[in-house]
Amino acid sequence: MSKPANILTLVAVIAAIFIPTYIAVGNYISAQYAPVDEKTITKLEITDVGGNIYSLMSDNAAQAVDIEGFVKINERAIEQPSLPEPLVGADYFEFKYYSYDRTQIYKYYFTENAGEAYFVDANGTAYHINEADAEAFLSTKYARSLYDTTTFPTMTVSERAIVPTEGEWVYQTYSGDYVALDDVAVQNPTEIVYQMKGAFALSFDDHPDFCNVTISDNGNVVYSDSYDNIANASLEGKTIDVLVEAKWYENDLEACYGSATYKFKAKILLPAVFYLGETEIEPGEFVVISAKNVDDPSAITFASEPDIGFTPTFFEDGKYTRALVPVPMEFEGTEVKFTCSYGEVTQDMTLDITPKTFGNSFLDISATIANQTRTETTMKNFSDTMAPIVAVTEPTPLWEGNFLEGTADGQVKIGFGRYCTISGTGETYRHQGCDYIVKSNESIMAMNNGKVVYAGYLDLSGYMVVIDHGLGLKSWYAHLNSAAVKVGDTVTKGDVIGYAGMTGFTARENCHITVSVYDVPVCQYDLWEEGVVMTK
Repeated sequence: MSKPANILTLVAVIAAIFIPTYIAVGNYISAQYAPVDEKTITKLEITDVGGNIYSLMSDNAAQAVDIEGFVKINERAIEQPSLPEPLVGADYFEFKYYSYDRTQIYKYYFTENAGEAYFVDANGTAYHINEADAEAFLSTKYARSLYDTTTFPTMTVSERAIVPTEGEWVYQTYSGDYVALDDVAVQNPTEIVYQMKGAFALSFDDHPDFCNVTISDNGNVVYSDSYDNIANASLEGKTIDVLVEAKWYENDLEACYGSATYKFKAKILLPAVFYLGETEIEPGEFVVISAKNVDDPSAITFASEPDIGFTPTFFEDGKYTRALVPVPMEFEGTEVKFTCSYGEVTQDMTLDITPKTFGNSFLDISATIANQTRTETTMKNFSDTMAPIVAVTEPTPLWEGNFLEGTADGQVKIGFGRYCTISGTGETYRHQGCDYIVKSNESIMAMNNGKVVYAGYLDLSGYMVVIDHGLGLKSWYAHLNSAAVKVGDTVTKGDVIGYAGMTGFTARENCHITVSVYDVPVCQYDLWEEGVVMTK
């Protein structure tokens, strides 16, 4: 064989080896940009304009039919020079087609007008969708995000949603077709008992046009009528079986309608009742709010008008629920309205405030002592130390009966709320307790039963003991020479808790006793005679 013939043969062999590879590579590259083909699609993922995702698999017969339908929409669409300007930047449906080793993303634009539907393929080419195809898509579940009438109404009882035992919902599409939701959640009745506080109450996020309630007690029907008349039923304290039949009718405002049946058990708790221990106090005093028929004190809400700047904490006290509410000494009004809410009950209570004039006192304390013990630093240190202590309390009342004054002879030198002027500095401040005339090392007694929550030394107060009497009520004993108790001790009314001295911000033997509700100082005078008034 000649040499040229050999060369031609070699070229032919090389071509036979590599040409199929080149062809395969070329076909692969072309396939990446070829239109999607339902025969090769393994999965279709649709993200609607609301961010909801639908995954369709080709090995699922029903979903495969939907996938084929979408590909047919693409095939019947007509290529356009570009996407219409009004749709540029508009929300779109993202269709992500998976075909074995490739993924292509198409963007579909649908509006109220089925004749103005378009899509943009993976190459960026725009197509106009056939109007009939657009109308068909707008009636599928994948287009729900375009409508605000496709959500099945929710009924709640005691802030908990209840799933119906039966339910149907139909909405109208842009094309005028009525489409029924095919995934309304339903369930069999459960044995859960829903507690209703104060009254039988249902709520809907879309109130039905018809709502009938049938209530049975041990199999006996005790009520069967419109929900609007439910207030006429006497249901308190009973565990009942409830059947609710609700219907929503089509109207001019909402092109949708449906119905639902709910079956559940409920217990109607007696309505909460609130009352004041006293109806009239002075500024700087406190009042007790008591409540009955409350099983969760933390769920009580409170408001005051005018605002007293204090939100009480309610505690269980036997069959009652109680909270102490101080009115600050600075309050200048003649009344304050308290509003308490629990469950379905909201109750207003008016507390009359008797105006009070507070006098003036002169403190013979040198600037040297004041600048050592009563400064911004010492007062901040006092507040920072006391803050976590006054923020918590025993959840039950520890006190019994009236309160002692705390000293043997009870001689008050400076009383609660007075305007005190410091001789050495000229500073004036409000007195938060009572200063007693005492002898050195005189025994200081616990005003009432309680638990010691602080015993220590601070520059402002000197040696001090704080006793928690429960429900936020505390007594403070300052300027002691020494403490006779430690934190955690339980004390009984009259127990010696320390000895009088002249430590901290004072110029002579002195015992300063403050009573507070949490961190609000309150007047202690009435406590000596009446104790804490729960009801009057």
